[in-house]
Amino acid sequence: MAPTPVETSEQIEHAASLWAVKEYPLSADDEAVLQDWLAGDPRRRGALLRAQAGWHALSRARALGPSAEWQGASRLPVPNLSRRRLFAAAGGLGLVAASVLAVIGLRTHETMTHTGEIRRLPMSDGSIAAMNTESRLRIDMAETERRIELVKGEAWFKVAKNKERPFIVAAGTARVRAVGTAFSVKKLEDGVEVLVTEGTVMAWSTQDGGDERAIRLNAGDRTIISDHKPAHIRHAPDDIDDDLAWREGQIALNGKSLSEVAGEFNRYNQIKIVIQDSDLAKERLIGRLSANDPEAFSNAIQQAYGANISRTEKIILIGTKK
Repeated sequence: MAPTPVETSEQIEHAASLWAVKEYPLSADDEAVLQDWLAGDPRRRGALLRAQAGWHALSRARALGPSAEWQGASRLPVPNLSRRRLFAAAGGLGLVAASVLAVIGLRTHETMTHTGEIRRLPMSDGSIAAMNTESRLRIDMAETERRIELVKGEAWFKVAKNKERPFIVAAGTARVRAVGTAFSVKKLEDGVEVLVTEGTVMAWSTQDGGDERAIRLNAGDRTIISDHKPAHIRHAPDDIDDDLAWREGQIALNGKSLSEVAGEFNRYNQIKIVIQDSDLAKERLIGRLSANDPEAFSNAIQQAYGANISRTEKIILIGTKK
């Protein structure tokens, strides 16, 4: 009799990712199947916990009303608005839509997000990606390495550990290599920004000596990989949390000018915010806001600064402040 084949760690992680994305609570039949699966190998329970933790970090993507922190901001009183709470499980998040793509079983695949869409993407190896608005990924799950190309936009990756198959993200001439960790990659006009939320990654430019000159980034570190200037590592875990607020359907305002915040809103919404007062545009803001509610933002600005607000179907004009 032939021996029963031993399930590989990658196969376990893949199966765990399928269980993690199921809708809970499970049906009685599914619950029985899950318990049988968990009992079949002691490695499976840990794999499921890891997959659920990664999925939970992404499934929080939702449109919230103005946050409690924002309500307490000294300059921005919250307008008396009804607050919509639309969850990803319902299929969309207003203008900031959260979508879930089925686990990718093909070796190669390409996917993209549209304006205002945040996509959560479980992969065949057990890894999970979150794609920000207007982003595009090309995925190649080769036998010796997992290759991801960020064609445009921004993505965050929770990487399933597999020492035999490094996880490499390419964005222009920048490269980021990980085994089992979590990090984001964002294409900028002058380079590629890398933020590390868990573990360690190596990052380098193919135009600067290749991976022999790679720099090491640990959790809480950030840098920009550029062909024109050397990388500078900055440890700023709180800033990273704010910069990745888009995974929760939010925009972090902390320290940003009103013009910068308006630009962020315009990335996620068909209705665009235009600021006509140059002095008002320089005002600095704090807190967090739901990315899909430019109306609430403009109403708050009107109340806080007495600014004139006019609206069309496609534009919110914020005029002179009083």
